[in-house]
Amino acid sequence: MSIFLQIAIVLIGAAVIFSISWALSRTMRTPVRCGKDTDLATIVSIRNSAQGLEQTLEGLIWLRDNGVLEGQILIADCGVDEEGLALARLAVKKYGKIAFCKAEEVAQWIGETP
Repeated sequence: MSIFLQIAIVLIGAAVIFSISWALSRTMRTPVRCGKDTDLATIVSIRNSAQGLEQTLEGLIWLRDNGVLEGQILIADCGVDEEGLALARLAVKKYGKIAFCKAEEVAQWIGETP
């Protein structure tokens, strides 16, 4: 077999593997969409000093900004201390379009959200 034929076979094989990988990665990143008369809300419950809140919100914001996730993001206070409360309020200001409420108010918030 000539060297050129071998190279062509390797290139075609690589292209097929790349195409399959690309198709699979697109499938795994299929956007979450709401149907008619449905809403989507992501609720992030925080406790104590809310460690990791920043990383969680950055991931959710990235998904929302890239069109993978739509809907509201809600931070629910499930017993945070002053440090956690300050962090949550700062996140609401920093990212915008994020709501913050007490855990007891989540059902009311969901009912009011368009």
